[in-house]
Formats: sequence, C-alpha cells, structure tokens
Amino acid sequence: MIYALSDDYYVRPLCRDDLNNSYPLWFQDQDVCRYNSHGTYAYTEQYFERFFDGINGSGNLVWAICHSDDGHIGNIALQNISAVNQSAEFAIILGDRRHWGKGVARLAADRILLHGFNKLNIRRIYCGTADTNEGMKSLARFMKMAEEGRRRQHLFLDGQWVDVVEYGVMRDEYID
Repeated sequence: MIYALSDDYYVRPLCRDDLNNSYPLWFQDQDVCRYNSHGTYAYTEQYFERFFDGINGSGNLVWAICHSDDGHIGNIALQNISAVNQSAEFAIILGDRRHWGKGVARLAADRILLHGFNKLNIRRIYCGTADTNEGMKSLARFMKMAEEGRRRQHLFLDGQWVDVVEYGVMRDEYID
C-alpha cells in the first residue's frame, strides 16, 4: 500500500529495511527530537528492531513518509488505537530536516487522518505537544483539532517547565 501525497512525496508502511538507513540517526539529532522524549537517551540497534517487531498487533499504525529522491524522511502514526473507544493518538516525526517547512507534514497528516476515520472507523484522533512547539500546534490547528486541555508544567524542556497542550478532532469535524 502506497499513498501518493504529491508528485514528490508519499507514505507507505514502515519496513525493516528502513532500520538500516538514516532512520536511527534521527533520534540522535536534538533538533529533530526537541519536543519528544526520543532524544533523551541513546537507542541501540536492538531498540529499533524491537520497536519494528512490535508494530504488528500493537494497536499502532506506523507509516514511513518518503520523498521520491531522498527516500524515508519521517514517520507518521496513529497509536494507542482503541477499537472500543474508537480513538487513536496522532504522532509524527520528520527526521530529515531538509524537508521541514515544505508542507509535507500537512499532506501526510491529512492522509493518515482520512485513513483512520474512513478505514479504521475511528471517531476521535488526539495528540498532545509542548506549549512551545509552534510547528505541532500549527499542524494540530490544520487538522481541525480543538484545544481540549493542558497538563501544566508537565515537561522539562530547555531548562524550564512547559505545559503540554492536548488537542483532539472528531470524525464529523474533520470530514465535511
């Protein structure tokens, strides 16, 4: 399964070969991991193998974001999928900084939200991010997510305590 996002970008399921390319290096880049916990500790090759092996049957849908020339440049996911609650958590990492600011996150987000709502029968998709993460907050607004709350002083980032802002969108709010 491959979904074209534009002439140059597409998404596909994450595959084992992705572990042998630049993917593990993203988690050593403190700019890439600035707003997530991935940059806190070093990951081993075995960590990535266990992660990949655990995707199937985990309640997570993980796609590779790809560029026609540069290959695998990021991941996008619906995780903690609950069939009972018909909900899922949205997550994204764009590891190749050459593709930041080009709208690829919006293209991939639209595709995975539509897949979640239309194919997986999810009613609600949510995410949380640091209040200082303007890029993710902008992406959440693009996804028609409403601010649903905040966890005050939940993250210690750059030497200060930062709130986590919680967002969510319902299927009927996203699909007009």
